Amino acid sequence: MKTLQSNLSIWVLATLLSSVSIAACAQATTGATTSSQPASDPAKTTLLQPLQQMIAKMKKLQPTGDPDFDYALQAKLHTQGAQDLLKQEIQSGKDSSLKQMAKTLLTATEADINLINSTVTEIKPTRPNQAFVQQQSRNIEAMSLKLQQTGSSDKLTSDLDQNFSTLLLDQRQDAIDMATTYLQYGKNSTLRTFAQQIVDKSRQQMEMMKSVVKSPK
Repeated sequence: MKTLQSNLSIWVLATLLSSVSIAACAQATTGATTSSQPASDPAKTTLLQPLQQMIAKMKKLQPTGDPDFDYALQAKLHTQGAQDLLKQEIQSGKDSSLKQMAKTLLTATEADINLINSTVTEIKPTRPNQAFVQQQSRNIEAMSLKLQQTGSSDKLTSDLDQNFSTLLLDQRQDAIDMATTYLQYGKNSTLRTFAQQIVDKSRQQMEMMKSVVKSPK
């Protein structure tokens, strides 16, 4: 009789533990599904992906150490990333003011790409500067980390226009940081003028972006 009672007790305990385990697994699965939902939101992914691809390409660049040559390639990839971001707003955005601004900026970036292409063909990497390489690498790593943090935080919502504003502001600040680093080491007069214009224009664009976001619709 004692053996039977013992066996029943063990069976009841096993059943309870099994139920708890199943409930925990279900809860964990539900939690995982919930946490993965924001990442699949098109209002986020369509804007994050081009920037993630941009950073991946920048990280793959093999630096020569020459500030002029390396910055030209880095700035080109960064500008192309901005173009892809702007195209997403133009294609999918709903805010007419932001869409118009994106079109204006896209035209400006096309001129920037043309300038970089014509300039980089005239540059031969001849003067490695390790300090430049290290500082610019830190800029790119910081850019990557910031994008990861923004993508996983509540800064991004289901509003594509708002997300565009958030990401473009960060992207313009990144452009300023890269250009400022180049200006400390670069010698090419065309690129130095370009970099200074990037700093000035990016600051203006950031102010314009903030005013558009704050203005009543």
